[in-house]
Amino acid sequence: MPVEPPEHRPSARSTWARKATKGSAVTALAALSAVGSLGVAHAQSPAPPANEAASQHAHAPGEITVAPGDSVWSLATKHGVTVTDLMKANKIPAHAMVRPGDRLTVPGRPQEHTQDEPAGTATPQPPSAHHTVAPGDTVWDLADHHGVSVAELQRANDLDASSLLRPGRTLTIPGSQAASRAADAAHSPAAASAPEPAPKTKAPEAPKAAPEPAVDNTFAGRTYPRHVVDSANKHHAELQKRDLPSQEAMQSLVRETAESMGVEPTLALAHAAQESGFQQGVVSPADAVGTMQVIPSAGEWASQLVGRDLDLLDARDNVTAGVAIIKELQDKTPSKEMGIAAYYQGLHGVKTYGLFSDTKDYVRAVSAQEKRFD
Repeated sequence: MPVEPPEHRPSARSTWARKATKGSAVTALAALSAVGSLGVAHAQSPAPPANEAASQHAHAPGEITVAPGDSVWSLATKHGVTVTDLMKANKIPAHAMVRPGDRLTVPGRPQEHTQDEPAGTATPQPPSAHHTVAPGDTVWDLADHHGVSVAELQRANDLDASSLLRPGRTLTIPGSQAASRAADAAHSPAAASAPEPAPKTKAPEAPKAAPEPAVDNTFAGRTYPRHVVDSANKHHAELQKRDLPSQEAMQSLVRETAESMGVEPTLALAHAAQESGFQQGVVSPADAVGTMQVIPSAGEWASQLVGRDLDLLDARDNVTAGVAIIKELQDKTPSKEMGIAAYYQGLHGVKTYGLFSDTKDYVRAVSAQEKRFD
């Protein structure tokens, strides 16, 4: 991720950030993912952040096989877990890439059946409940409230990471704790014979706890300042109001933009694949936004490079910012590897301190990604 422009310190609140918070007229996309890391454009910041409460209700772990085009980001988002949890469960170092055919453990994913249970034996499932989406509802909040995992809720309603919950839609809540309690009460011996209790005066409801933030404050061992994480959550909330292009559409846009700006398409595609898995809806704890994971200060720098204001929440502007930064860094460094490193660690940081160990991992990962697009 482009961390910060060379020779510049990021402003406390960028022009773009002010526009995005107010709802700029050029805004246009949305998503339910969040992710994080550290860099110039903030080209890598994992985390579709599933909240901790949802993870506590998950079932026994299961396994998945990595398919072509999968990344840690896209798999974590798809299965409703945090990038951090997925990396811990599989001992994946920061910015290491997964390869097709790899077997990964997904924490909280139920297995199909056990060896002791004959295949095809139906396991009794708890009853389902239904919920009508209200303004402000998110998949994360509903999964937490009903005691189910995000992945279960998504599967039961054919949702994915880019799906937008619209008020008035009825969702199926699979095997929710509330439904289970109601079913147990209805089938208990006392339920058939006991007289109906006299109506009671409804006690005042306890204040509803504030929902967990979509973007957490840590990733890969780093903890980010409160004001940065707050800004990331505001940008994530703004994205949730928009319709997002598909990953395939974003991949085509990256290639098209790189060709038009004189950047090797394979290099731009490799950065985007490593940063976000071509997902425009992700925001990291470092406030890195979108497919190219660009932080606001780097977005301002990119605006200067292209000669116009760029809105990082807009898919085309986000890609333009990332590609412009890639071009500038490749022009100012002696090798492709150093340019890749500067996208993650920052040009000033690379020149001053050399490559950190996680930066070297990032360079290897992007270089490996590039071979996929040859």
